[in-house]
Amino acid sequence: MIAVVNLNKEANTILYNIANSGNLPLIHDNAAARRMLIELHKSYLKNNKYDEGNLIYYRINYKLVDIFEITKEEAEKYHADYHKENTPRKVSEGYCHNCNAVVTIVPIIYGTPENDKVTLKTGEKEGRLIIGSLDQVKEGIEVSMFGCKICKSALPRYGTIL
Repeated sequence: MIAVVNLNKEANTILYNIANSGNLPLIHDNAAARRMLIELHKSYLKNNKYDEGNLIYYRINYKLVDIFEITKEEAEKYHADYHKENTPRKVSEGYCHNCNAVVTIVPIIYGTPENDKVTLKTGEKEGRLIIGSLDQVKEGIEVSMFGCKICKSALPRYGTIL
């Protein structure tokens, strides 16, 4: 069941235009919010509809908070309900030679500002990211963008940066 969200006038206008472009009439606020979730998923996942990692998931939630003027918790509930009723959320997976298995891949963050270290350390403990060493980042040397959620090893075959 999707929660009811009261929309402000600006959000209703935006959603009315989105809904009319696809010939889907806005029946009530729930329909408008559902249509917005559909459009946000189409936009953010256009190249890979099966890869809604945490960064994209939270970006969609922030967009919901901004447009609908709801709390972060309400946006998370709404988004979770959307996935229960539609396509289940999937995150990136890849093969890790260390684990000898298909695993969830997470982003590696290099060079963290002091004021973000506590938050990033928490994210690392929760398995949402890996904090990479700046010692690895040198001019002309490629570093992995993603790593194994289980063993924390770099997985360069899924993306590198120079």
